[in-house]
Amino acid sequence: MVAHDLVNKLSAIVGHCHLLREMTEPGTELAKRLTMIGDLAKSAAKDLTEHQRELREAMRKPDKHRRLAG
Repeated sequence: MVAHDLVNKLSAIVGHCHLLREMTEPGTELAKRLTMIGDLAKSAAKDLTEHQRELREAMRKPDKHRRLAG
């Protein structure tokens, strides 16, 4: 649940960066920084989504050690 909320917030950052880039002259330092921030937020959202998927898969798998001990 936490990852989902963070991904939503990161998506808002990406969207705002995109809107600000549209209002900024291309090639300026500001435009480059907005692009970098947006790209980092996209990458972080992608990583969080992947970790969340891996965690869900791990939770679905039966715990072999628990079965052997029990």
